[in-house]
Amino acid sequence: MSEDQTQDRENMSEEKNDGVSGTEKEKVTEAGTESAFGEKKEKVPQGGTKDKPSGEKKKQAPEGKRENASKGTKNKASGEEKDGASEEKKVVTKYDLKVQRRQQEKAREDREKKVGTGLLVTVLVVLAVFVLSFPIRSMITLNRTYISVDGEKLTQVEYDYYYYTAMNNFVNTYSAYLSYFGLDLSGDLSQQPYSNTLSWKDHFDELAVENIKLSKSLKADAEAAGFTYDVAEDYERFVTQQQAAAEAAGMSFREYCQTAFGPYATLERIKPCVEDALYVAAYHDKLSDDMIPGDEEIQSVYEGDPASYDSVDYRVLTFNAELPTEPTDLADPDAEPLEEGQTYTPSDAEIEKAMKDAKALADEAVKTVKTKGDLIENVLWSAASTTVREWLFDDARKTGDTVVLEDETGHRYYCLAFEKRYRDETATADVRIMVASEEEEAQEIYEAWKGGEATEESFIALCDGEYYNYAVADGGLIEGFSPTEDIYEELLDWIFAEGRAKGDCEVVTVPETASFVVYYVGEGRPQWYLTIRNDLRSQALDEYTTALTEKCEVSDPAGNLNYIKVYEEEAAASAAAQESSEAAEGSSSAESEDGESGSAE
Repeated sequence: MSEDQTQDRENMSEEKNDGVSGTEKEKVTEAGTESAFGEKKEKVPQGGTKDKPSGEKKKQAPEGKRENASKGTKNKASGEEKDGASEEKKVVTKYDLKVQRRQQEKAREDREKKVGTGLLVTVLVVLAVFVLSFPIRSMITLNRTYISVDGEKLTQVEYDYYYYTAMNNFVNTYSAYLSYFGLDLSGDLSQQPYSNTLSWKDHFDELAVENIKLSKSLKADAEAAGFTYDVAEDYERFVTQQQAAAEAAGMSFREYCQTAFGPYATLERIKPCVEDALYVAAYHDKLSDDMIPGDEEIQSVYEGDPASYDSVDYRVLTFNAELPTEPTDLADPDAEPLEEGQTYTPSDAEIEKAMKDAKALADEAVKTVKTKGDLIENVLWSAASTTVREWLFDDARKTGDTVVLEDETGHRYYCLAFEKRYRDETATADVRIMVASEEEEAQEIYEAWKGGEATEESFIALCDGEYYNYAVADGGLIEGFSPTEDIYEELLDWIFAEGRAKGDCEVVTVPETASFVVYYVGEGRPQWYLTIRNDLRSQALDEYTTALTEKCEVSDPAGNLNYIKVYEEEAAASAAAQESSEAAEGSSSAESEDGESGSAE
């Protein structure tokens, strides 16, 4: 009897309900899920995340996701980091090691890990347990067309694969922010607002459809280009990973497939989807490699906008306005009396007086800021605060220039002394990394490498084979580590240690966090070069895939995709409003002309 036949027989005999037991809600998996493009999205041990190219356009995080703080400051002013005079927007690519900061408390890491795995399985179980128990209805559901993309019909099993993948990836990525978003994974997602007009289910439906369009478009493009790729080995790895995930979650393999890929999913049923995903992922990687720009194009981009890639060094003294914490002579006479425990809000007059005093101190500091100011080094345009960046990166700026700048929102003044602007040519480092939660695990991996050929090729083989789940990327490769990278000091100290040579390999442990098996590949290009290269490649790839997906047509005859209906209604309402506005303007213009004609008569 086939797996699908077994599944259908069990569906006939088992009565499913809409609820989920407390035991089921506690089931947790740490092995991750496979994306629509074969991408492994894992909750790796604290200290690293796996980030492989998926072919999926990078979407901006929902509002509330904060940018990283600045890097490249060796001697930060005591108030500078806090006050925001130096802040950075990091560029994340498939080659970046997205590790959590050392300063994060272990308790928070544990909490995020629990949320990212336990709650994920909770919502998947809640959605998965609702399976139609009548065999004839189950058969119809499995075979009927759920939606069509460019004329290709997708069953609910196929659609669920993409829907659950989109939801899994979102939950894994933003696990720490779910409560902030107001997303209750144990509730009905169709009843929880994502926006003023869409629910969270609508949002995940939209993500799923975008992934389907991209996957189908890339597959067609790959086949038209004669691209070939044997997915057999990758598929076997996928199966092994899912089996390990099921075991870790305390589930049978059948139960795990249902929770991870939809209530009707079995390995046999989703196999075509997985194989397509692996094929498309390989083609996407080829496209990405083909779109790497040359040195001349990179240099041309730099020359066209050097400020975006240059660094500056400067000195700064910060003067915060001393705002009163209780009413003074300048308080608002009409203000309501403070209640017990209430924080006092200074009046405009009090703020003006405090800012005037702070400015007087800042003006006086101009005389000494060149020698007494805190040195801030290697700050990029993207890392400098909006208060100071225009002045710092002005082409007319020269060594010794000073200025006092007001931060009205922060109620402070900065006294700055400019030192220099330059293109940082410091070499980065390319490394290969595997991450383990325990030092013993990392040591086991290291011994496996050391006991073999102990070469870069054998390290890659371990990353892509037996220890695939520990590698941070394909072959474990991370390009462009900077000495000022905002990651674990222990890792940076090892990578940039004096005398570090190609082929060095060692276990680097960050206490109470993680252990890294690190292989040193060699020096890499400067950061400005890598930034431009990755930006150009991402832009070219986005433009290429957008052109492909724009041609895709989605058909939803059964009305399964509510977000399409919402967008159509919004478009119709907008068109009607525009037509009404134009009609009103036309009527007004006609009345005006009639009035002028009457006056002339």
